[in-house]
Amino acid sequence: MMKKLSCYAALLLFVLGGVCLSGQSYQNFREEYDGIRERARLRLGPLRVIPVFRLSEVGYDSNVYFREEGSEVVPDFTATFSPEARGYWLLGSSVILSVTENPEYLFYAKEEGLRAFTNSFSTGLRMLALRSFSLSANYHVLSHVRRATSELDQRIQDTLTGGTAGFFFETPRGTAVGFTGSIEDFRYKDVASGAPDDIYALALDRRETSAAVELYYRVFSESFFFAIAGWTRYEFVFLESAWRDASSFEVSAGLRFPLLGRARGKLSLGWKSFQPESPERKSFSGLVAATDVFFRFGRLGINLGYVRDNTFSYNESAYYYIDGRIRAGFAFYIAPFFRIDGSVQSGTMDYPEPQEIWYGGEVFVIDRREDVHRTFSVGPVVRIAGTVGLGLTYNFYKRISNAPGFNVRRNFVGAFLTYEF
Repeated sequence: MMKKLSCYAALLLFVLGGVCLSGQSYQNFREEYDGIRERARLRLGPLRVIPVFRLSEVGYDSNVYFREEGSEVVPDFTATFSPEARGYWLLGSSVILSVTENPEYLFYAKEEGLRAFTNSFSTGLRMLALRSFSLSANYHVLSHVRRATSELDQRIQDTLTGGTAGFFFETPRGTAVGFTGSIEDFRYKDVASGAPDDIYALALDRRETSAAVELYYRVFSESFFFAIAGWTRYEFVFLESAWRDASSFEVSAGLRFPLLGRARGKLSLGWKSFQPESPERKSFSGLVAATDVFFRFGRLGINLGYVRDNTFSYNESAYYYIDGRIRAGFAFYIAPFFRIDGSVQSGTMDYPEPQEIWYGGEVFVIDRREDVHRTFSVGPVVRIAGTVGLGLTYNFYKRISNAPGFNVRRNFVGAFLTYEF
C-alpha cells in the first residue's frame, strides 16, 4: 500500500511540472473535464494519457538556408519527428491536473550543424469552485527549431518560458467571462552558427507581460462568440535593444467553431495600438487578424485563413514589420480513404521605417522595404486509420523584395502525418 501511495505521489509531482496552452480557445471546466474522460482512454496509474506522434517535412528541401535566388543555395534531405504525451489527473469532479511532454528532433542528412533536439514541457492546475468559478494556472517551457516568423531566413531555435493564470465565471449554458494574465520570456538561438554574439538573440530576446479581459458566449450548440481586450508590455533583454521596449493595447472579437465537425477553426478580427517607448520610432495602429477556418461540403473541404499583425524584426536597423498573409485551400475527397489537398498563400511584409541593408560590400538605405511572398502546395493524402492520414506534398515558395539580397525561391517535396482526415 505504501509503495502504491509513493508511486501516486511521484506522479503528482510530475503532473505539477507542466500544462497545455490555449489562445482564444477557452473551454469551460465541465466541457474540458468530460472531454478528458471521453478521449483519454490510456491509463497509467491515476493518469489519463493521450499520446500523439507527429511526422512532418520528411523529404527534399532545395534551399534549406533560404538564400537569395541565383546564389549558392544548399539542398538537403530533412525530417521532423515529434512524439507528444498529454497526461491528465482528475481529482474528484472539480480539479484537473495536466502535463504535456513533447520532445522533437530535427534531422538533416548533410547539414549536420542544423540537426537539433528540443523538448517542450508544460503543466497546469485547474479548479472549479462553487460550481461557477474556474481558476487555472500553468507553467511552460516550449522550445522548437523552426521559422517562427515570416521574416526568418532559416530555422532558428525559439524558446518560450513563462506562466499564465486565469479566473473565470461560468454559467451552465457555457458562457464565461474573466481575467487572464501572463509573464513570458522569449529566447532565440541560431543553432547552425554557434556564434557568441547571436544576432537573433540580441535583437529579439525579450519579456512580454500581458493582462486581458475575455468573454465567451455560446451562439450555437458548440460554437462561441468571443471578445478580448488586452494590454502587453515588451521589455528587451540586451541593452543594445532597449530602444525596442514598447507596449500595446488590442481588442479583438470573432467566432470560434468546434474542434470537430463540418465547420472548424476560428474567425478573429481586431484593432491594435502599438506604442514604442522611444519617441523616434513609429507607432502602429490598425487592423489585426488571426483567422483560420475549415468548412466541409460533401466531398469538398474549404480552408480559409487571414493573419495580420506587427512583428519585431531581427534586422538591427529595423524595428518591426507589418505581416499580412491570406490563404485559400481545398481538400477534395475522391474516396472515403483518399483525398487531394491544395493551397495558395500570398503575403506581404511591410517595414514602415527606413533600414540599412548590407549587400555585396555596400550599404543600401531602403526607405520603405516591402517583401512579397507566395506559397503553393498540392498533394494526395491517404487515410491510415480513423482520422489519421499519410500525405505527400509539393511545396513551392517565392519571395520578391525591393531590398537587395532577399529574392528567394524554394521547392520542397516530402511526406507528413495528419490527424485531420
